[in-house]
Amino acid sequence: MGAEVINMKDEEKQQSAAREKRGAGSKLRRWSKNKWFWPAAYLSACAILLGTYFLIQNPVGTDQSDEEDPFGEEEEYAEENERGTDEENSTPTAAEDETMQMPVSDEESVDIIGYYYDHDAAAEEQQDALVYYNNMYYQNKGIDIADQDGEAFEVTAAATGEVVNVEEDDILGHVVDVKHGDDIVTSYSSLEGIEVVEGDTITQGSVLGKASRNLYNSDAGIHAHFEIRRNGEPVNPTEAFHQSLQALNTSENTEDDETARDEENPDEEESSSLQEFPIFDGDDEEENESEDPQDGDSEEADEDETEE
Repeated sequence: MGAEVINMKDEEKQQSAAREKRGAGSKLRRWSKNKWFWPAAYLSACAILLGTYFLIQNPVGTDQSDEEDPFGEEEEYAEENERGTDEENSTPTAAEDETMQMPVSDEESVDIIGYYYDHDAAAEEQQDALVYYNNMYYQNKGIDIADQDGEAFEVTAAATGEVVNVEEDDILGHVVDVKHGDDIVTSYSSLEGIEVVEGDTITQGSVLGKASRNLYNSDAGIHAHFEIRRNGEPVNPTEAFHQSLQALNTSENTEDDETARDEENPDEEESSSLQEFPIFDGDDEEENESEDPQDGDSEEADEDETEE
């Protein structure tokens, strides 16, 4: 009896499950007959596929910014090289844009006591531009600067550049040469307490040393001698002050044209004939005077022989 009851319950369960399956299948068949069923099914399938794809590409818990970029180091290296190149090229550009300044920190406290020898200047100005040393007059190739109170003062770089020479000369004193670009060099002498070494890159206004004395221009006392050279040729510093290096290079071409015209007209008279010449001591003058009477006697003897 108990077994029959159990079998009946099992049959009822099976029949109930069969009815549920038939009901689910009938519902699915009913839904499939609707127009919206299949488009919705396709969209759902596509959404599932796309979600699975993005999940594989970027797993949960990872940040794309933390992933290693194989080209990141190369791009960073290229940017650093580009920045380095820009920095290297910026220095000469800045130097060309600078204007040449007097090599002192305070222009109001100093005077120019020795002037550049200009071949086109008047004779009086040329005489003021001569330097007397060792019984000789020499043409001043720069200017001499002294403090108004006669004290030592700091000598500074007239423009940004590279120190190409530092030496101690027995006659000129300490000498510092600074190169600005390819063509312009500024030279500073009669210095002491040098604060730069050869190879230093300095900016305009950097202290090079202090004004001192030298043997070459001992009459100037404590002073600094300053020269500007363009392609090795001296330039008048007073005309170059407050001009850019680019303008100085441009003026070189104008001077070359004038020189070419002068060479085409060699018969034109020069404005001055002052050159370097020796100054004799009193003993030398006496020797010359003592030689003059002998020359006169010999001339008289020659005249007498001619008359006879």
